[in-house]
Amino acid sequence: MNIPTISKAQAIAAYGGNAAALARALNVTPSAIYQWPDGPIAEGYALKLRFVLRPEVFGNIPAANDDTPPQGPSPVAGAV
Repeated sequence: MNIPTISKAQAIAAYGGNAAALARALNVTPSAIYQWPDGPIAEGYALKLRFVLRPEVFGNIPAANDDTPPQGPSPVAGAV
């Protein structure tokens, strides 16, 4: 499954730009957050943010094999 990455900057921004708040949410020290390299965060933290802590910010990812037809207007019977 290809889940889009979350950058350090995005993760901090999801907590109002407060790295200490992000650290509390992830149960790590603020120092740990500051030591992360810029760019994508570790997959475990990204998954926790995406699916547990902040799904309203990072959203759920649709399944790659989702065969659900796109939602749109239904065709009208007899229309030419």
